[in-house]
Amino acid sequence: MRAHGALSPYTYWYDHPPFGWIQLAALSWIPAFHGGSLTVSSGRAIMLLYADASAALLYLLARRLDIRRPFAVLAVLLFVCSPISVTFLRQVYLDNLAIPWLIAAFYFACTPRQHLWHYVLAGVFLAVTVLTKETTAILVPAVALAGWQSSYARTRDFASVGFWSGFVLICLVYPLMALLKNELFAGPIRVSLQAAMEFQFVKRSGSGSVFDPVASAHATALGWVQLDRWLLILGALSALFALTIRRLRPIGLVVVLLGITLLRKGYLPQMFIIVALPFLALCVGGVVDQAWSTTRRWGKPARLIGDGSLLAAFTVGIVALGAAWQPGLARAFTSSNNTEHVAAVAYLRTSAIPRDSRIVVDNTMWQDVYHAGFSSPWHTIWYYKVDLDSAAKKELPDGWRDLDYIILTPFMRQDISTLGLTTMGIAVEHSRVVARFGTGPAAVELRAVTK
Repeated sequence: MRAHGALSPYTYWYDHPPFGWIQLAALSWIPAFHGGSLTVSSGRAIMLLYADASAALLYLLARRLDIRRPFAVLAVLLFVCSPISVTFLRQVYLDNLAIPWLIAAFYFACTPRQHLWHYVLAGVFLAVTVLTKETTAILVPAVALAGWQSSYARTRDFASVGFWSGFVLICLVYPLMALLKNELFAGPIRVSLQAAMEFQFVKRSGSGSVFDPVASAHATALGWVQLDRWLLILGALSALFALTIRRLRPIGLVVVLLGITLLRKGYLPQMFIIVALPFLALCVGGVVDQAWSTTRRWGKPARLIGDGSLLAAFTVGIVALGAAWQPGLARAFTSSNNTEHVAAVAYLRTSAIPRDSRIVVDNTMWQDVYHAGFSSPWHTIWYYKVDLDSAAKKELPDGWRDLDYIILTPFMRQDISTLGLTTMGIAVEHSRVVARFGTGPAAVELRAVTK
């Protein structure tokens, strides 16, 4: 977006609403976010800004839910210190951009002042969340419940109108954009919002059951558990208790809605867990706070026993979590998964490959290869578009024979197989290795297509 002044250098097909990319493009102009051997490093610096904002807003939301300061801090620490958070919150995902907007929506929906404009702002921030990552729309009932609970009974109708007006009017910007481009409804020779939504929510092939050992959903969920099973287990159990506590019910509902989505056997991407992380942590903090409140109402002898038991359990839990998290945190802070990509880009910058060659890359290196001299969207080509962009037929009339080089990464190998990218598969078959970076499954290869 920043390089081309457009939503995408390829055909924009409404895969996701554009507001997340608009935020990323706007912030990428700030010099403080520049640097690193790959352009994606700038994006990761921006993700740190959003993670900080999410942590601060999570604390404010916890306090607004009447969670005591120590337990509000506990929720924030669970959120930011978990190995699964450390791993995912630094990735350049739209989900990370959506989290602070979603927490802000809850913050205003839970307003104790019951001011009309707070409910309007809750709707606006929720709309911004959906326009950043559309799959967060499944959480609209939870934010609506928070607003309904906090509103005064006699003025609840006004609060509801304000909330839904703010939400709907802002969300309408997206279909309005499609309508103005004559791309709202499906047609035989054009992309459309209708077709994209049908694909995202209905027609997209599922990942199977998380309980099926051979399904990709099982492997994805297993990867989350291996990073941090404790936040997932404690958060899920706490969410069930939170449903029974009025002030925590909307937060528990977030986890339940995400859990239902997880179990429905639909498409399950790795980043699905990101939106759940702050609410899992908040459920734990809220339930512990409720347990502490319960002991306050007991008689003195029982209260002392309850306080001592709770404090002992809290201490043991913190020590156990620290021990369980240490290997994952050490790995996250010391290991690098980009070495092969950095080496491939560095090689390409100094290579004698003609700059009018067509080279296929994955999205993590697209900007770097583009700025290395292959300065056209159809000279630096995102592999996904070779098979799936309608413009490819015009730009690549001879299909794979119009390609010159491929930088083949592990993700490309996987997607070529699982997504059935026929043209890319044939191109890889008709190519030879020019240079290899790294070894084993993580290796990145520069391959020349043999015509």
